[in-house]
Amino acid sequence: MRRDLLKLLSSASVGIGLFAIYLVFLNDFLATSNLSNMSTIESVILYTQILRVVILFLIGLRYQIQPIIPIVVFSIEALLIPPLLVLIIWTGASTFYTAFMGILLTSWFGADALILEPYAIYRFTTTLAKEATVTAGLTLGAFELISVLFLSTLLSGITQPVQGISGLGMQIISQIRADLAGGGVPNPTQDFLSSAGLILFFVGILFYTTFGSYSLRSKLRVPWMLIVSLVGVLLAFVWIGLISQNESDVLVVLSAPSVALVVLIWGTSRGK
Repeated sequence: MRRDLLKLLSSASVGIGLFAIYLVFLNDFLATSNLSNMSTIESVILYTQILRVVILFLIGLRYQIQPIIPIVVFSIEALLIPPLLVLIIWTGASTFYTAFMGILLTSWFGADALILEPYAIYRFTTTLAKEATVTAGLTLGAFELISVLFLSTLLSGITQPVQGISGLGMQIISQIRADLAGGGVPNPTQDFLSSAGLILFFVGILFYTTFGSYSLRSKLRVPWMLIVSLVGVLLAFVWIGLISQNESDVLVVLSAPSVALVVLIWGTSRGK
């Protein structure tokens, strides 16, 4: 019973932390966006994404949804790309279909960032609370954290209004290209929500990997393993605080402590 409660609380901490970082992005979008002149394609994609989330959420409350179902449901727009390419070749009307394909993809990217990300956080949190192993929790957790951190810095330097969800999608594509060209991703913004969200996320993951998971069988007693993990987290924070003063690439800043922390926890929690 105690383990069930700790697993639920640690999963909730992880979910709240991720959602807090996502709220940084949502607040920036609401402050800088202009949704008054959205095209029909943008409106259809946005409203159908909301409808898909609501339907899957309601079905998920009653039935177990396989992971492939949300992937297919939320990728309908991407599935239209091959037929559009065939039409471009068949009809020769490359200008019309290319423009349509561009607005379709950018609107899809923008709608996913707005609507799909909160649903992904919810699904990840419920998976942690129900059945995730330590390995799955750390892997999926890292992916979700990277996603919300990317979004939290996406609109921080915007000086002009973002025009609809298509404009948001174009900003996402531009930021990805800039990050790849620059060789890294900017550090997350130093605001209260981001900082609080990161603390809640890492504390939740820490307690999940020590107390909450049924698949964790330790060679050490739990209190000692918790001390090892806490020391690892503190050392990681010290490393980040020192190296981030001279290094702006978040991949460099976080990669070393993250890898060391995962190896440390895994090494002390392996079964006999």
